[in-house]
Amino acid sequence: MSPPKVRFLTRIYHPNVDKLGRICLDILKDKWSPALQIRTVLLSIQALLSAPNPDDPLDNGVAEVWKTNEAEALRLAREWTERFAKVKEDKKVPATDGTADMAIDLT
Repeated sequence: MSPPKVRFLTRIYHPNVDKLGRICLDILKDKWSPALQIRTVLLSIQALLSAPNPDDPLDNGVAEVWKTNEAEALRLAREWTERFAKVKEDKKVPATDGTADMAIDLT
């Protein structure tokens, strides 16, 4: 059994996520096991978002900024979050199901 195809639909400034939203994460590649649950996959993605690994990047440009000027990388990540992941006030729809503003595709 192959790993699930997981990608971000929302643009994200992160060295381990490329422009197409693909995620560089070992359990989505060679460390995959059918015994892993979707909960494990999501927790691993959450951990990767909290602790970027610029030494094993999918986006070399972002990784270079992260290595040379982490403060600037964090500023750009916040800027991208504001620009791409937050719902604009004029387009806000009440969320009654607890969904987040960021979307990922699990196929």
